[in-house]
Amino acid sequence: MSEVPYLAGLSGQGSSNNNFDEICSAVEARGLWECHDEWRISTVTTKRIEAREKEGRKGFLVSVKCDHEFSCHCPTLQRAVEFLNIYDRLVIDLFYTVGWPSWAARNKLNP
Repeated sequence: MSEVPYLAGLSGQGSSNNNFDEICSAVEARGLWECHDEWRISTVTTKRIEAREKEGRKGFLVSVKCDHEFSCHCPTLQRAVEFLNIYDRLVIDLFYTVGWPSWAARNKLNP
């Protein structure tokens, strides 16, 4: 399978404003890490990683919310941060590319 450059660039730990060491420390200390980023006037993305079991397996629940929600369960914290970075960027790129999550589409100003 060929690599998708857009996704490959987003998956690394350093590809976002999310600091892996900060996330790791918070999850170890409190069981979760959460951040609220205002990336546009009155547009806030809530990002969260929480230590959580699923079907008897330890792992991490990742969620990124900004009108829509992307979430998944990951077996490792490193993978959780990779998904966090991808979902975080995807929210912004969908907004500017196709008009998500606004009520208008890219080529349609009225609902």
